Amino acid sequence: MISESPVNHRLSTASALDYASQQKVDFSTKAIVVSARDEHDMEGTVFEEDIPSLHKLQLTMDNGGRVKRTIICNNMVAYEMQQQPSKSDGRQVFQICARTIEGKAVFPLAEFTACVQVIATHMAQNVEVHGGDEVEKFSRLGFWSPRIKLLYARALAEYSTACARADADPSMLLDEVFVTAQISVRPFSLALTLCAFPFSSMGTCQVRVCKGTRPESFLRDFQLSDDPRGLTRLITPPVSDVILLDPTTRRLSQGLLSNFFATRYAPTPRADESAPRARYTNYLLVCAPLETIERGEMADRVWAICKRDGIQVSFAGPSLSEAVAGRWSGAFIVNRTYQVLPIDTMHLTDRQGTSVEFGVCPLVAHLQEQLLRERHAPAPAFL
Repeated sequence: MISESPVNHRLSTASALDYASQQKVDFSTKAIVVSARDEHDMEGTVFEEDIPSLHKLQLTMDNGGRVKRTIICNNMVAYEMQQQPSKSDGRQVFQICARTIEGKAVFPLAEFTACVQVIATHMAQNVEVHGGDEVEKFSRLGFWSPRIKLLYARALAEYSTACARADADPSMLLDEVFVTAQISVRPFSLALTLCAFPFSSMGTCQVRVCKGTRPESFLRDFQLSDDPRGLTRLITPPVSDVILLDPTTRRLSQGLLSNFFATRYAPTPRADESAPRARYTNYLLVCAPLETIERGEMADRVWAICKRDGIQVSFAGPSLSEAVAGRWSGAFIVNRTYQVLPIDTMHLTDRQGTSVEFGVCPLVAHLQEQLLRERHAPAPAFL
């Protein structure tokens, strides 16, 4: 495994996420499940479940051939799971995976709920072909929003109670929570499973690098994935996104669900400067040429912060060979759902199964902090 030595200096700011000090674990052993088997049940039944390994979760890390298709919605992926009998009688089961950040303080509830609504509408339309009349009901956001909010709130409260017990399972004491929703409309079922997020440090993520370009259909907010190579099926825990590699230039462009950036130490001459690696202005931000990527709102905000704070930016495209050689100081992805997620591990798709690990980069920490401040800033008052 190729690993870059972590930078030991951090910005001395109270709001910066201390993701360097967090530890990885192999798997969570306990989960809190809240399940509603009736559409009129707004509270659900809560119980604790053993998870001997992550492979016991319905959506396994390697899929095991169980994912039939994917749906993209609001920077999230929903997976149709292999079921018996098949959907020939209208039965389908979909799953969505998400996570908390900032020590459980932030969960993308709006995006998560919208994704549930989209896949429920899709399932109801298939049921309608077989004599069902659930489309009008299950296609309304107003049907799903209160149910998701109540079930999530109850599950998270139960999760917090379980963590506070004297005999709490150690795996549940991690900072972040992994949330899996399983939904079907015939018969109706909505279940949320909460367990520790053991794949990355707090506020960081893992990505996989694959050759290819983003299909035009990915530019829409919602689509039944036109993904003949099955790249979206790789976005399963612990992978948060697939970063696309140009096979000709060997440079990285963007993720299927996000914009991608890398950083490199490139100090500027300063006569009286001490501890130069601790200064974020001594790092270069590298991204793909603008004409080759879809410019998202979050990417524009990153560039605006760089312009304001005097940060160097290169649009030459992040070179994979530089990453493997240990010349990157860090990398991160941005999207509307999670703002900034620093990358701690980048998995390459090669015969050796190469992975590149990153430590804490002051520039990545600075951009993350600034975007978090914007997220939590009070709305302007109008007289």
